[in-house]
Amino acid sequence: MSPLGVNSNHDAVEKIEFGAERVVTADVHLKAEILEDDGEVFRSNTGSAEFRALGWIRTTIILMKLCFATGVLAIPSALSVVGYGPGIILLICWGSMTTYYAYIMYQFRMKYRGVHNIADAAAVMGGPIAREIAGGLFLLTWVLATGSGLIGLAQGFKILAEGRVCTVVWTMVAAICTALVASIRTLGKLAILTWIGFASIFTAVFIVVVGVTQVDRPAAAPQTGPYNLEVVSVGSPGFVAGLTAVINLFAGYGSTPTFMPVIAEMKKPGQFPKALFTSQGALAACYVSFGLVVYFYCGQYVASPSLASAGGLLEKVSYGISIPGFIMTSTLWVHLAAKFLLVRVLRDSDHLQSNSITHWATWLGSTVGITTLSFVIAQAIPFFSYLIGLIGSLCCAPTCLIIPGLMGLYISKDDDSRSKTKVAIRGLHIFTIILGAFITVAGTYTTVQSIIDAYRSGVVGGAFTC
Repeated sequence: MSPLGVNSNHDAVEKIEFGAERVVTADVHLKAEILEDDGEVFRSNTGSAEFRALGWIRTTIILMKLCFATGVLAIPSALSVVGYGPGIILLICWGSMTTYYAYIMYQFRMKYRGVHNIADAAAVMGGPIAREIAGGLFLLTWVLATGSGLIGLAQGFKILAEGRVCTVVWTMVAAICTALVASIRTLGKLAILTWIGFASIFTAVFIVVVGVTQVDRPAAAPQTGPYNLEVVSVGSPGFVAGLTAVINLFAGYGSTPTFMPVIAEMKKPGQFPKALFTSQGALAACYVSFGLVVYFYCGQYVASPSLASAGGLLEKVSYGISIPGFIMTSTLWVHLAAKFLLVRVLRDSDHLQSNSITHWATWLGSTVGITTLSFVIAQAIPFFSYLIGLIGSLCCAPTCLIIPGLMGLYISKDDDSRSKTKVAIRGLHIFTIILGAFITVAGTYTTVQSIIDAYRSGVVGGAFTC
């Protein structure tokens, strides 16, 4: 492999010494940045598909779009459960913690060769069994998350059609749109659509934020007579409802495990921290401001997803504008999950970056297969907030907290320093692992119980019904 990262076709498929520490160049022009192709799964200048096309600005938008999606729409309803005081604290704490551990994931994949995703990181730490467990969790996360995106899309289509077509049909339309766009092979080519998608969902949420301040009363409130919003600073929910709301707030930052595959498609992976801190800082500001305004003006009558909170024409306008955003949200999740499968199946082969039949069959089979599974999930659990809670507890807690916490400990395993700072950081990693384990077990139990109770009480309809 050339030290300048310019490879022949043979070099492009050179087998990576997986898990070994990378080589750092002393080139003054790169300022000690890791060599562009040292240990990277996708190689530059191969003469085939160019996957490494993202600069830090486009990466920032992709990172924001991965998070600023269905999560933001569940925040106001979560605030109505825990109260706006604890809600603000939780949003800031979750944002800080997930951002820090996204940086830990970046440090880990930059230290060890061949790490493309969180399953590869698990393999470095725990071997093949750990890889399979982490890989299964990663896929499950984004199948469920895509299901939540399809629910949001279907609701938007149904509202625009004034309920004239069955929800199942609209969910299928959403799934077809998602599969088609997600099949675009590289994030570089998806970047312009991601800009459009982010602008779409941001504008839709902003319309709702402004709209709820202008309407006489929320859409779900009694339309005549007195009513009480019951906006509370500190809520007093039961254990099940409270933990579900806490997990819904956490899920708004739950896309951080997908950041590792995004880094793999950057021209200069060393610029990732700039994109990370810019995107997550803006994300936290949006979550707090948007969530508070909608909750203050809707109170107990806030809708989930929150786009329906204003009702009437504003609801139709916001859903109509949000459709490209929902499509791109589901698209990115399917795309990155499919990219995980593509790399897993074709890593170190001639087909990984080629235009061969094997490449396209693997790629299209992955995108269509994941979208189909998500469609089934969206119909089996056809209610938004509970699905978000299930994603947050069963999937995001292990992949956002437990595995990154283990990465932090693994990186520092050879550091025998007893300084207060190092001891505190190790303590934080251990606390994060325990917290993640608690959310996984207790959160999954409470969310599943909430889903069972919702079915029993008739609050939601059955699976695969209109």
